[in-house]
Amino acid sequence: MIIAHRGVSFNLPENSLPAFENSWSLGVDGIEGDFHLTKDGVIVCIHDEDTKRVCNITKVVSHSTIEDLKQLDLQYKGNENLHLKIPTLDEVLQSIPNGKQIYIEIKCGVEIISPLLNQLSESNLNIHNVVNISFDTQVIKVLRDSQPQYKSLLLYSCEDNRDTDELIADAMKINANGISTDNETSQLMVEKIISSGLEYHSWTIDDPEVARQLIQWGASSITTNDPETLIKQI
Repeated sequence: MIIAHRGVSFNLPENSLPAFENSWSLGVDGIEGDFHLTKDGVIVCIHDEDTKRVCNITKVVSHSTIEDLKQLDLQYKGNENLHLKIPTLDEVLQSIPNGKQIYIEIKCGVEIISPLLNQLSESNLNIHNVVNISFDTQVIKVLRDSQPQYKSLLLYSCEDNRDTDELIADAMKINANGISTDNETSQLMVEKIISSGLEYHSWTIDDPEVARQLIQWGASSITTNDPETLIKQI
């Protein structure tokens, strides 16, 4: 499966509704977005803790209301005239076509889980089309303890240089469905993860040759900034 990282954002703001809509037109299997919780309990799609990088105005998401954030315009390469807003989770969920997937990266803590699960249960999405991902083991544990029907993956950066067996043991301890790593992985790591009974996923892969290799090793999904190239060449 090919997953569009923050949507197709080479000519649109990342994590914006048009970036996600662009992804579907290319034929991706799913999108990946980043999510934080606002001061008034609304889940919004934004990577950073604040809005400086994407809006050129600094507002800390967790200290802001949804009204505060909706007053800002997303920018792309300095262009402030796109009239695009930071989307809510609800807006993103409504934009997903039937049969397509969303990878929800939780960028904050466990405080987001209750409203997240409530919104997912109220949406029209099939539970099999939702994948929750996080670097935070506690987030994954609470997700799996609360609603085990939703797939949840533990994110891992290979630069942490952890022992693979220990990583697998930690993932199993929190009942994660799988592990998703960056492109610095090895065939041995991938094979160990899969042989343990966990799924293996990879991010952010833009080289078709690397993507083909990972799929050959058994990767369940490839998250990429360049889905158009990967779809054409793998």
